[in-house]
Amino acid sequence: MKYRGANILFLELGVGGNTPGIIKYPFWRYTYENPNACYAAINYNEVFSPSDIAEQSLCIEGDIGKVLQDIG
Repeated sequence: MKYRGANILFLELGVGGNTPGIIKYPFWRYTYENPNACYAAINYNEVFSPSDIAEQSLCIEGDIGKVLQDIG
């Protein structure tokens, strides 16, 4: 990965469990491999991270539009 070791945010917006191999699993792997990375996810019903990256994760359950409006 080009940015290995860099400070990086892997932001997952509304990714469900239908195709986790495209976004979710790679983001988890990249976060696990990089102690400077952070994984953040916002999803309405299905938001979690593996325990291996719990300290590097922020998971917010809710409507993406409302969450972004509330933090903006």
